[in-house]
Amino acid sequence: MALISPSDLNKKTAPLNERLYFFYGRDVGNMERVTKKLIARLVPKDAQTLNFHPFDAKNLDTAELADAVMAVPMFAERVCAYIPGFDASTVSAEDMEAIKTILSDIPDTTTVVICADGEKVFKSKKALNTKNKSFADFCAKAGTVCDFAYRRAGDMGKYIAAELSKSGSQISNYDAQYLANRLLSDTALVDNEIAKLSAFADGRPVTREMIDMIVAPKIESDGFALAINILRGNAKFVFGRIDELVSQRVEAIEILSTISYSIMDIYRAKLARSSGKNVDDIIKDFSYPAYKKFAVENAFGDCSRISEERIRLTLSFLCDTDLALKTKGYAKGGDILALEECCAKCMAIRS
Repeated sequence: MALISPSDLNKKTAPLNERLYFFYGRDVGNMERVTKKLIARLVPKDAQTLNFHPFDAKNLDTAELADAVMAVPMFAERVCAYIPGFDASTVSAEDMEAIKTILSDIPDTTTVVICADGEKVFKSKKALNTKNKSFADFCAKAGTVCDFAYRRAGDMGKYIAAELSKSGSQISNYDAQYLANRLLSDTALVDNEIAKLSAFADGRPVTREMIDMIVAPKIESDGFALAINILRGNAKFVFGRIDELVSQRVEAIEILSTISYSIMDIYRAKLARSSGKNVDDIIKDFSYPAYKKFAVENAFGDCSRISEERIRLTLSFLCDTDLALKTKGYAKGGDILALEECCAKCMAIRS
């Protein structure tokens, strides 16, 4: 597959001779940022009225797409057709055949940019689902494919430091990575929190205390804190954090899922540790993405005093509650009560 990294694509010196770009990935914020810059380079703003053709992927008219692709540039060097929100899984066989025919014969003066963003195009942590993988392979033969995966904490930390410096604030490398991990390197969330931190710091250094006070962690990053405190029986923290998440309108099933994922991380770490394995072994054996290394390290470091039996029983209670939340149809507030009862049972385990 003709892959290019987002950072290479974002360089001002990156060539613009490709006729087709297919972007996919979970880091939607970074994808939107890079795509916007790319389109501005392909078709300057003052030429976009006649030469930039955006389409709605959900209601894509292949005849209109063909007309846009074959159009001659007007007072500009290129024409650009842009299709955000694409998902090959939702495209009929007839329309897909038409799209591939169009993309197989793009004029030298036209560039087509297609974005398949978010979770919907994946079947696993890393792999695209069958139809999107097939479409990506097709695009790779005619142009460039770019995977906008979440950046590593170190890379995102550098980005955070650079963005904060624009407002006159500094941040240590360690705290920048702490912020990245708190938001799971999600560019859209990071950009939003950088704006708040910049305004609050007002030129002062951004500290860990500021981050903890201002930045609401992404729900997934709460998973480990809740999981480890459930295993340690820290009821005050667990119920307090659940109340905070509920006030933010986070659903019970989402909270339960994040706890369950983190308990699984801790269980894997416990088994690995008891077998003489290390963090790198866990990452390799379970195919963890690079941005999850921080979570694996936390799990490995904190599981030593927790018994395997306690973790197994906790997982059993979580599974039972997951099934109940998905099948019983609780009345208003009943799902949160079920979640809290589950946490109470887990914390009451004596082993």
